[in-house]
Amino acid sequence: MPLRSVYLIVAALVLALLPSTAAHANGAPYTGKQYDYGGAITQISGSVQTVDDVADSIKTSTAATVNQIAAQRATLPYGDIYPAAGTPAQLTTYPGPPAMAASNQYSATVQQSGGQISSYVYKILARKTDTNRELDTSWTSFSFAGSVTVRVTRNAPGATGCLVRPYSANVVTSFSGSTCTFTLTEPGNLSVEFLPDIHNPILHPMLVFANPPEVDVPSASDPNVRYFAPGIHNVGAGQPITSGQTIYLAGGAFVSGAFIATGPVSNVTIKGRGVMSGLFMDTGNQDLNKDQPGMIDIADQGSTNLLVEGITFVDAPRFNVRALAQYTTIHNVKTMSWWYSTDGMVGGNKSLLENNFVKSNDDSIKLFWGDTTARGNTIWQLENGAPFMISWNIHVNPQTFNVYDNDVIHAEHYQIEKSGIFRALHAGSGTLSRYLFDDIRVENATWRLFYLAIEDNKWYDPALGHGEIEQVIFRNIYAHTTYTKPNLVQGYDANHKLRNINFQNVYANGVCFNNVQAGNFTVDPVTTNAIRIYRSTDGSCRT
Repeated sequence: MPLRSVYLIVAALVLALLPSTAAHANGAPYTGKQYDYGGAITQISGSVQTVDDVADSIKTSTAATVNQIAAQRATLPYGDIYPAAGTPAQLTTYPGPPAMAASNQYSATVQQSGGQISSYVYKILARKTDTNRELDTSWTSFSFAGSVTVRVTRNAPGATGCLVRPYSANVVTSFSGSTCTFTLTEPGNLSVEFLPDIHNPILHPMLVFANPPEVDVPSASDPNVRYFAPGIHNVGAGQPITSGQTIYLAGGAFVSGAFIATGPVSNVTIKGRGVMSGLFMDTGNQDLNKDQPGMIDIADQGSTNLLVEGITFVDAPRFNVRALAQYTTIHNVKTMSWWYSTDGMVGGNKSLLENNFVKSNDDSIKLFWGDTTARGNTIWQLENGAPFMISWNIHVNPQTFNVYDNDVIHAEHYQIEKSGIFRALHAGSGTLSRYLFDDIRVENATWRLFYLAIEDNKWYDPALGHGEIEQVIFRNIYAHTTYTKPNLVQGYDANHKLRNINFQNVYANGVCFNNVQAGNFTVDPVTTNAIRIYRSTDGSCRT
């Protein structure tokens, strides 16, 4: 049998073995245990309607907010982000920056009609070299509609096959020589991995950002547009973000810059297919980097109506995108950064974080300000932080988060004890509530799924006291790996609890959890109440 056919079969088998998330048991009979304050344990048999009602309420509320955000975004100059249905087949590649060396690890071509077209491959080096186990990251970026055939060639010898993550993208590959070939019919932010180097740490990752076609492209002659054409632009830090402004990075633009709003701003669009680099701000020192600004930094929560779309952010020493405006959209953004202090993205109250790729060493997606939807995102977590961070020291009372249909393709946790895919280290006075995590897929992580705690940390202010966390639902969580660390659910004391925390159809370590033993949970009976661990009885959660 030809080698190409062998790898087509292997890829198909891998996809077939993954649990399907299409069939849900929401509202169906369940079996499991409820753990209450003081150590009481009761059997769950049948429906848990109160939890399903909370989940439905969160979905209804955030869907209405997403519509409000869309209505606000429609008023922006150049605010359209979705190609129209029936957009004709097209393919756009982008030039590499002049005098910047392409990756020496990989090359890539794309093909739609006619011959193959070279697609420029970038490379950035690891920066926190005392802990980063990876050496660099390469990526290529293009835009298309219809279908496109992608070929990625690894320059180093020794590969025996390839695959594409996330598995949920259902990308079937073929392999010949040192080239991985696959055809896409939908946009996606993908990791191309060459066997046997598909487990953490992958020393030389290769990413493919297959964008949708650009729409509503700004005019370079518009006086309200700051337009960066293809080429290298060194503009530095402190670049102002002002109300009514559009900042556009064309594909092939490489901008060394950081943009900041010094007060409240409104009606701002930041978009394009170019690259923004923060390497010029990197001091090479972890502590000093904490004083650097974000690359997009809008900290005033009086801001409103913001769009960040399409741009690739690399080598940020601090925040990539901090966008605390109300009615914020962060869409199809790509971030890659290396330091413990470098977060991926956070939106303000009433935000939509959609179809982004985040490769970060600190928290990838911060869920801090409420009334937020995060969907369709792909996360590659480095050794610090969490893919989904619920709290550090929140002193307000945020509520209503709908986090669904996301993929964590790697989490390289290996030494920081309190790491986890879902994490809360809440030392603030706020009460956090109404979180729905649904259809989250985790592919290559071995440390811990859940670390949920109210506990002091070095930023804790004893004058403010402690808060609580309540009404959190983890539903249809599929982790295709084995974890070595126990899951933790722990409040602070009898008056500052984790309450009504639900683990419904959570699959990991080859089992679907229905009690603390099956899920390897540590649940503190003195500081928690109504902790439910249960699975459906209809077979939709793999057992």
